[in-house]
Formats: sequence, structure tokens, C-alpha cells
Amino acid sequence: MKIELKGWKSNGLRCPDVSIDLSLNNGIAPVALLQMPNGTGKTTTLNMLRATMSGEAEKWDEQRIKSFRRPGADTEFGLFSVDLLVDGKQLTFELTLNFDEATAKYRTTSPGSGGITHGWNPPETVHRFLTENFVRLFIFDGEFADRLLDSRNSEAEKAIDALCQLYLLDEISKDAEEAWQKASKNKTVKTGQGLESWQKKEERLKIQIKKVSDAKKKAEVEIDSLKDDISKLETNITERTGNQQHLRDKYEEKKHEETNAQRDVEKITLSVMGLIRQPQTLTSTFSSDLIELKDQLDKLKLPSSTSSQFFIELMEEAECICGRPMNHDAKTTIQEKSKRYLGEETSGVLNSLKSDIDLYIINEESNKEVDLTDALSTLDAAITKKRQIEAVTRALWEQLIEEGDEELKQWERTLQEKKERIDLLQDLLREIDRDIDNSDEDKTIEKTSCLKTLKKMLKEALNKISEITGTLELREKTSILQKICDIALNKSRKYIREELTQECNDKLKEILARNPLQIESIERSLKLKNQDGASVGQTLSVGYTFLTNLLHRGKHQFPLVVDSPANPLDENVRGEIAKIIPLLCDQFIGFTISTEKPGFVTTLSEVCGDKIKYLTLFKKTDGTKDLVKSITGYDCLENEDCILVSGKDFFNKFDRKET
Repeated sequence: MKIELKGWKSNGLRCPDVSIDLSLNNGIAPVALLQMPNGTGKTTTLNMLRATMSGEAEKWDEQRIKSFRRPGADTEFGLFSVDLLVDGKQLTFELTLNFDEATAKYRTTSPGSGGITHGWNPPETVHRFLTENFVRLFIFDGEFADRLLDSRNSEAEKAIDALCQLYLLDEISKDAEEAWQKASKNKTVKTGQGLESWQKKEERLKIQIKKVSDAKKKAEVEIDSLKDDISKLETNITERTGNQQHLRDKYEEKKHEETNAQRDVEKITLSVMGLIRQPQTLTSTFSSDLIELKDQLDKLKLPSSTSSQFFIELMEEAECICGRPMNHDAKTTIQEKSKRYLGEETSGVLNSLKSDIDLYIINEESNKEVDLTDALSTLDAAITKKRQIEAVTRALWEQLIEEGDEELKQWERTLQEKKERIDLLQDLLREIDRDIDNSDEDKTIEKTSCLKTLKKMLKEALNKISEITGTLELREKTSILQKICDIALNKSRKYIREELTQECNDKLKEILARNPLQIESIERSLKLKNQDGASVGQTLSVGYTFLTNLLHRGKHQFPLVVDSPANPLDENVRGEIAKIIPLLCDQFIGFTISTEKPGFVTTLSEVCGDKIKYLTLFKKTDGTKDLVKSITGYDCLENEDCILVSGKDFFNKFDRKET
């Protein structure tokens, strides 16, 4: 199928009221360059082209619709129509925006549908190529180029599937399944026992398989995105820490000294507390009095060697030690006299006291008042040192914060969070992709996450339904066909991606010869080799290369519409891009500004010769009065709003400075 853009018309919108005709020499111009200065409405025109071709305006909200009303105007309607040729047959979409009611309505004109119909109604064969997402493949801008390189999107995969018609394999698989479903429902059931139950189980299993498959795809996309984020964070952290390494080393050194100083203070404090618990270190008077006490005890020969316990035991004997009988009078006398002697407990206390006085006070090596004084001085010095180190450490930390270290800390926390998130997602994927085991036997369908188990259960359910309805052979053939389609789809994707990667890299070597850039792989998105990101110019170069190669190899042909195709590119890169565009797509429409002529337009002119249609469009304002005067003698269309000039001479002459 070949789709060509024949032209478009606009009225009452932010873009100029104009009719653009892209025909050339009784056909459609292979290359059309529409020169529009900044502020002329390029963005509005591109948005309206997409919306009119895709039918997306029916979903626009009030604010979106009213944003297309021309500033300062009170017009009720805005109109935009697009003329296409589909294999040579005209297809026209007309979009009407009612600004007062905030509504969008379509009309479609197609020879195959009986003329004009209300609504957006492309022929069935074209419908899939004019969806919102697909139209963005060939109405191309820098935003789409960014999405091609964004792992969170799957634009590259969608483009390959669509342009290489890989979707047909999915459709074959679905058609086969629907055919079996229809056959099993129309068959006369030999026995109704359990059929409804198995059909309900089949439905539950299909719902769960879709749920788990969607979760798997979502997890894979998130993991790719997280890996990109982690790579960028690690690069930022490495660069930041490299710039601050000396300062960080100094900070870490002082932080270590601060920790040691704190430990010294704690150690000395414990020593001081130990000394304080010894009274003799608090005052010398206490020591003198204790020594005096011991001297007096020694003079009194206390405690004596005789204790009151001796007399208590003696009173229990029949005779006294002198041989006299231990009668009542003797016991009474001994009991009264024994009170003059110390008990064993008191004697023990006095002995312990005298011993401690010798050990802790009289002994030359024991702690004295001077020891506590020295310890307090040492503690004071340790505290002072600790405070000084803390002040230096705090100053270094503040310097690190001023130089972005707090942001570095946040990067490190974010990095850890993203790594933990990847671990969780990888655990989920391992559960989804694991082999079948006995743990699934006790789970309900809705609690089962293993895809192999779910598919095995679905196969059993389908086989059971086939047995009951007598369509077992058809079921087996359907399964074989679906398996063939699945294998073919995966192999085709792999082959096309590998070949496309090589083709793109060969082109990129030419286009970006001075600043080499290579594609490592094509999965859901384009992954660059040894590079996390790309400049605007590099992104556009990769996007052009990918799409033009893809458009060229597909069985269908589409126009490639590009906004400012060369503005962000270096002049030498512009020339290389201009060389490949005519070779890789049948129709190229570029919305250009005057500063893009060097390199890009000049090279296109050399390559394409007279196959280019040149158009220049500018608004009639006070600032363009000199331009209005200069159109005399040129092929032009003029209205109250703007002037459209056709031809290469005026196109090259037009040189309005862009800002």
C-alpha cells in the first residue's frame, strides 16, 4: 500500500488560512519544502495534520480545542482538511472545531465508501495505518525521536511490527482461536457434564494469563527504565565525587578524628567518675581523718583477738574453763561481762576498714586528691579538642553542601532505592518465568503467577472442552498453528532488529563521521552503544536513520513529514541526512526555516534536482511589509492573513533571521 500526502487546507485556526498543494509535474512531489518563519504556525499545522488524519480530536477536552482558536479572534469555527492518495485513490478527512461549544467533528470522503460520510471513517485497509500512534511515525518531530530512545516507551518495537506487517501473525493466531471457539460452540455436545464449568475456567485462565503477561511486560519496561536511571545516577555520582574527592577525603579524615576524640572523652569521663567514687580524692581532710581513725584503733588494740562469741559458747558448757560448775550465777556473770567484747561482725568491719585505709590511703601508689585534679584537667583538654575538631568537621560539611554534596547524598539514596526496586521486579519476573512445581497445586487461578503453569492449565481446559464438544483434533491443529505463528513472530523480530541495527549503524558511520554514534540493540526502544544519552542533533540523526531505513524496507510506503529537519544538526551532518532521505522514502515534506538552507537544502537540491517543490509561507504583518513588496513577479497566493509563494528562486532569496 502506498499512502501519499496530496495537500491540506486550514481556516480560522492559529495557523494561517491557506491551501497547500504538494503536486508537481502531474504527480506528487517526491520532496516538498515548506519554508515558514518561526511564529507562522508550524507546530499548529503539524498538530492539525496528525489530528485530522488520526481522528484523535474526538478525545480532546475543552481546553485543548479552544487552544487552536486564533489569538484575539472571535471566530466560532476552525476548519482543517487533509487530502491523501491511497494507491492513487483520493481519501479526504475534514476536521471542524467548534470553539464556542468545544466540540470536534469529522467528515470523510472516500470513493470506496459512497462519497462523504460523517465521522472519521477511513477504509478498513487503511485504518490501522492512521491511528494516533502510527501517524506519529511519519509526522515526525524531536519529541518522537526522544521516545525512540526512551526505554520506558516501546515506539521502536511498534514501528517495526507495524511497518513490517508482523501484526499479521498475531491476527492469524487470533483468527485461528476464534475459529475453534466458534466450532466448539456450534457443535452438539455429547454430554453437558462439566462443559460450562470448563468454559468458565478457560475464561478465568485467559484473564489471569493476560494479567500476568501485562505485569511481566510492565516490569520489564520499568527495569529497563530503572537501569537507564541507575546508569545516569552512577555517572553523576562518579563525576561529582571525582570533583570533590579531595574535600570529601579531608571531611572523612576529620570525621574519623571526631569519632576518636569522642571516644577519648568518654574514656576519660569514666576514669574521672571512678576517682570521684573514692572520697579521699575529693579532699585531703577526709584522708587525714581516716588515718587518725586507724591510729586510734591500733592504740586501743581494736578489734581484739577475743570476741563475745567465745563467752557465748562457754556458757553452753557444763564446766567453766577454770573447772568450776557452770551454774546459774556463773552464766549470769559471764553473760554480763561478755558485753565488754566485740562481736565477730563488728570485728570484721573494723579489720576491713583498717585494711582499706592501708591500701587506698596510706599506700603511696593509691589515688590522691591530686590525681582527681589531674584527671579533671585531662578531661577538660579532651573536651576542648573534641569541640575544635567538631567545628572543623562542621565547616567542611557546610562546604560540601555548598558544592552540592547534599544533592550527591540524595543521588546515593535514590540509587539505592532504584536498585532495591529492580531486585523486587526481578523477583517478580523469576516467579512469572519459573518452571512448573508443586507449589501451584494449592493456589487458585487468581493467585497463580507462573505463566507456564497457567498456560498448562489453559491447555488442559481447552483439551477438556474439545473432548466434550468433539473438536479435539481442531484444537490440536489450532495450537500447532498458534505455536508456528509465535515462533515466526519472535524469529522475524529478532532477524529484522539485527539487520536493521546493522543497516542503521552503517548509515550512522557516514552521517556522524566526526562524532561516531552506534546503536547497540533495538528492543522496545533504541539502545545506544556505550552511551546513556545523546544530544538533540544526535537524537534526530538516529531517529531519521531508523525511520527512513524502516520505511524503506517495509511493504507499505508512507510520507515522511518533519518539523525543522536540520535546525539542530551540524552543517556536515545536515548534508549526510539530506543525501539518504530521497533514497529511503518516496515522499518527504520538510517544514523549514531559512537558517536550515546551508548544508541541508543545498544538498537536497543537488541530489533531487527538479523533483523538489519549494513553498514559502509568511504572515502579513507590519514586520513583513518589505517581504510583501518583494513578491512581484513570483507565483503566489495572497489573502488578508498570509502569502504563499511557490518556486525555488524566492525560496532561496527569502532570508528572514530566525531567533
